[in-house]
Amino acid sequence: MWRQGQIDQAVREVVDTPLPAVEPAVEPEARAPQNPIDFAALQAENPDVYAWLYVPGTLVNLPVLQRPGDDFFYLDHDRHGEAAVEGAVFSQMANAKDFSDPVTVLYGHNIVNDGMFATLHDFEDPAFFEENDAFYVYVPGRILEYRVVAAYEYDDRHILNSFDFSDPAVRAGYFASVLAPDDPQANVRDGAQLDADSRIVQLSICRSALTSDPVRYLVTGVLVGEIATA
Repeated sequence: MWRQGQIDQAVREVVDTPLPAVEPAVEPEARAPQNPIDFAALQAENPDVYAWLYVPGTLVNLPVLQRPGDDFFYLDHDRHGEAAVEGAVFSQMANAKDFSDPVTVLYGHNIVNDGMFATLHDFEDPAFFEENDAFYVYVPGRILEYRVVAAYEYDDRHILNSFDFSDPAVRAGYFASVLAPDDPQANVRDGAQLDADSRIVQLSICRSALTSDPVRYLVTGVLVGEIATA
């Protein structure tokens, strides 16, 4: 009952959080729009918060954290740094916090009652995948727009430890696998392309909330736009 209460509270917190306002592109001479995320307030509470992830059409509207010296802290600690079964959305130290890496992986639990990353499984539905083609990452001073190019099951390999993305050949091979995944139920965006300069974010979630199945589900977006903010 205590565990379920924690999960229910986490879901309520997400549902009650106002959705970020995605500002339209502005002309260079125009004044930069205001960033809708109050990073000063978030970081005053927990300095590990460095970004905010918003996936329209889902309940993913959450801060992103990274813990110096402990890649696994947010597996079982919430956004406030308190012990919690639902954890938080996080990246590991192998990834820069400015989303400049060729491949950035953000992890989140598959929690019953649609908590954390659970609703990313909606991308398994071809109609949902077709109709929902974007997600947004907010960082201080910028809004990053990503186009969802693929969603598919993946094995239990640690992506950042398994591939040397500084090697152009390795990076090209991995990008090719993203657009032609080894999953017969994969959804891949028609006409999607990734090149040597592409930067992708992969949202990684367990296949099931009820078992310890190591298979992951990846929703992959490629950076297509960037807006400077005040």
